[in-house]
Amino acid sequence: MSSTSAFRIGAGYVTLASFDDASKVVNETPETLILPRFDLSILQNKKITAIGIGPGLGVSDNTAKLISDLKKMNYQNVVIDADAITTCVEYKLFPLLKNWVMTPHAGELSRVLGIPSDKIEQDRISACEKAAELAGCHVLLKGYRSVLADDKRALIILSGNSALAKAGTGDVLTGMITGLLAQHVPVVQATATAAYLHGRLADEWVKLGGDKRS
Repeated sequence: MSSTSAFRIGAGYVTLASFDDASKVVNETPETLILPRFDLSILQNKKITAIGIGPGLGVSDNTAKLISDLKKMNYQNVVIDADAITTCVEYKLFPLLKNWVMTPHAGELSRVLGIPSDKIEQDRISACEKAAELAGCHVLLKGYRSVLADDKRALIILSGNSALAKAGTGDVLTGMITGLLAQHVPVVQATATAAYLHGRLADEWVKLGGDKRS
């Protein structure tokens, strides 16, 4: 889902990589290139301008090493989501690079900050700002009225609804942000634009009668 959304938002060439054999999903994502086994040497290819890490990757030594190596390389356009967020917490990889984007929901942010998720929901802006300070990067707190914070400001995304409260929608957002970063869109604009479009699509889906619940 991440690779497909990156492709659809205009990234051009999109490569799906995994520590396992990624070729098994080639029929599910015919529009993407497949790297059967991930190798950091792929970054020698200057056509690769952004990386999204986390969805389906697993919390492991391999994931931790990948994040650490990208930090050492000073690689700039990176989106950290899902298993990559948990890896950063468990392997104590914070702070990240200033230009990176981390995209937790309240449950993931609870692990980052070490406070209950219900307390986060009581003051989402403050929690997001604290996370940005701790993680040293841009943080997009997903949920109703998503919040994007860095060391200077916090933005509130005014699109989206409960139709996005499903497994996989965050993976799509990760791909959208990564796809815009790959097109050299500045990080705040790329993240805010992707989050707004992601929510707006859900709003239009509901208007058209989608996501009806009994």
